[in-house]
Amino acid sequence: MAAVNSRESIGSLSMYFKRDYRHDNTFFSGDFEAEVIQKRAIIQKKRIHLRFKAYEHERISALAYSMDCSVSLAATMLLIAGIRNRDVSTQMVDSEVIRLLDPGRLKSLKMIQKYISKLNDEHISLFSLIPYIGHEVVDTTKTLHEKVNLWIDDNIKNID
Repeated sequence: MAAVNSRESIGSLSMYFKRDYRHDNTFFSGDFEAEVIQKRAIIQKKRIHLRFKAYEHERISALAYSMDCSVSLAATMLLIAGIRNRDVSTQMVDSEVIRLLDPGRLKSLKMIQKYISKLNDEHISLFSLIPYIGHEVVDTTKTLHEKVNLWIDDNIKNID
């Protein structure tokens, strides 16, 4: 989970710290008078199942301890903070696209990305490109991987 490594995401939760918390080289002082997390206002009664790596779970547990709440509530708050942080969202989408594509496909996608950026006179990130690809490829394909591959096949012809 990228949000657990983001100083900005952790910083946005610091108003809830009842105990001291250290994030890498940053120290957040706890305050026993800190705001209490209102669980009902945050969670909408839908379940989600996630698996964390052991070191991520340890960091979320430490965060939960400093916020004086359960690990699941701390993970929920961290997910919300990560989604609201554009840098974290961009990093997650980019790393997932890189993981899904083979090197040749990734090279083609980056070539298309540069071409579109050049046409628009601004940098277009993979994060911006993925929703566009999903919208453009509206057929029976089911996975992001299949949609990206189909979109690359259709658009690489225009560049060559």
